Amino acid sequence: MLTKPKHGWTDFQLDGTSIYGLSDLDDIAFEWLKQAIHGLETLLPFCVKGFMEPNRFLCVVSYWNCYIVCEFDDRFPIEAKDIKHEYSHISMLQFCELLYNDIEASLDEWVTFADYNNYNDSELKNRRNLLNQMLSKLGVLIAKRRNSFGDNRCFL
Repeated sequence: MLTKPKHGWTDFQLDGTSIYGLSDLDDIAFEWLKQAIHGLETLLPFCVKGFMEPNRFLCVVSYWNCYIVCEFDDRFPIEAKDIKHEYSHISMLQFCELLYNDIEASLDEWVTFADYNNYNDSELKNRRNLLNQMLSKLGVLIAKRRNSFGDNRCFL
C-alpha cells in the first residue's frame, strides 16, 4: 500500500487504484496510525490525507471499502471534473493490516520521513519509541477486531 519512503516521498496504491505520490509535508506514519487506531477503537470510518504537491489526497476508510478523492489545493469553487475519485474493496481491517506491515517494514525511514526539522538523536529516539508504541497498539486492535470483520458481520 505504501512504498518505502525515499527523498521525502512515498507511493500509495490499493488494489484496483492508481499510484499516488505523497510528500513529507504530512508525517504519514504518525498521522495515519493515529487515525487507524481511532477507527479500530471506535469501529467508525476514518480518513487519512496526503499532499501530492500541489494537489490534496484523501482516503476514506470505511468498513468494507476505501474511497480515494484527489482535489486541487485551490480555494475556488470546484466542478465534478476537477475531482478524481477511485475506490477499492479493501476493508478497514485490511487497510490497518497493510498500514501496520508497511510501516513496520521500513520503520527507520518512517521515523525520519518528515525530518525537515533535522531531529537530534534524542528526538529521533523519541519518535522511534512513539512509532513502535503506536504500531503495538494498532497490532493489538487488529487482533481484537478481527472477528468484527468476519463472515456474516455488519455494522450499523
